[in-house]
Amino acid sequence: MIKKITLLLILLIFKAEAQTSVLNSVDSILASGDYRKALHLLEKIEDPSSEVLEKSAYIYQNTGNYTKAIEYFTKTYTKKPSNKIKEEIGNCYEFLGNYDKAIVLYEEVLKANPDNLLLKYRMAKLLMGERQVERSIELLKELSKKDTLNPNYHYQLGVAYEKLGSEGIIKSGNSFLKAYKIDSTHLKSIYNLAKFFEQLRFKDSTMLFIDRGLKINPNSINFNQLKAKHSYFNEELDTALVYLKKLEDLNYKTKFTYKLYGLVYLKQEEYKKAEDVLKKAQKIDFQDPDTAFNLGLAYEGMKNYKFAEMSFMLSIMNQKPELDKNYLKLGMIQLVLNEQKRAITSFEKGLENNSRNHELLFQLALTSDNYYKDKKIALKHYEDYIRWFEGKDKKTTEFVSQRIKNIKKELFMDGEDVD
Repeated sequence: MIKKITLLLILLIFKAEAQTSVLNSVDSILASGDYRKALHLLEKIEDPSSEVLEKSAYIYQNTGNYTKAIEYFTKTYTKKPSNKIKEEIGNCYEFLGNYDKAIVLYEEVLKANPDNLLLKYRMAKLLMGERQVERSIELLKELSKKDTLNPNYHYQLGVAYEKLGSEGIIKSGNSFLKAYKIDSTHLKSIYNLAKFFEQLRFKDSTMLFIDRGLKINPNSINFNQLKAKHSYFNEELDTALVYLKKLEDLNYKTKFTYKLYGLVYLKQEEYKKAEDVLKKAQKIDFQDPDTAFNLGLAYEGMKNYKFAEMSFMLSIMNQKPELDKNYLKLGMIQLVLNEQKRAITSFEKGLENNSRNHELLFQLALTSDNYYKDKKIALKHYEDYIRWFEGKDKKTTEFVSQRIKNIKKELFMDGEDVD
């Protein structure tokens, strides 16, 4: 009996040493970036230990394959339960867009370890995005009390209070001000303070924070835009032109820039200059009724009445009701009713009404992904989203980017051309 136990212990030690050797080899392979070779080595191990499973899970997670990462983290948790692994599973669900499951797992981890401030902060931001603003505010209040020198907690509190609408306006401003007092270079808080005082129509305070932001970062697009806009409304037209030129130099050649240029030149009665810049704005968005109207004013000032007539007619033609939000709501209800095909039609009609509604395009892509067997349909919509709205919403952009990679991989494995 003793001999059997001894032999078993020797086998277990040998097995553990063998797996440790493989893990060391995997670390060396990963250092060169060949994660597939590393995974192949790990998958060859029979009866893998929790360490081996965890290593595989992290590789899948770091390469964006969150479904596989969840599978291996779950296996790890079965062998060796821990809050750390549970948090990683929640992390993967969050990246996949399954926020409900992520929240449940995060809550369980926080219940066991309420001092996990990093997770509490992540949870607060996730809840805010999921329209659970009140719960997010409570967590952020806790964080700001535990770490009084972190300006970002107060900044996020300001963002959360903003989401409450009119009832949260003053609280949001106070939170941004607290963040600014902790860190006078906190640009996001300074920017929001400028917008806060703009909303209250306190011109001096608005300009004070705009100038503060520009002093810290003279090349900030946001602050240069605000400076140009407020200079225009304050009748400081030459100053407005200076900052519009700065925006152009920063390669921010957008509809906003050229429309505001046009308004400045119209006030200065520089009608030819107004025409030139408004035409640039019109190239960016031909259907913008305001640009067409202002072009009409420029042509009228130049006494080119035929072109003025055409521009005013175009501005009227492009004035259409904003039905995109209605179609978005209709499509979401149709999804609840499991009418995916009808929802797709609603999303398409909404985009016809307003092609700039990023939520509509995302829902169209997601529903097409779920409904159509041909993944190329969804792929096109996902790629359009990245083309037009990358960075509009961080979580959505991350999800869309990952889905594009996965679809292309699936199509490649099926031997289809994805270019």
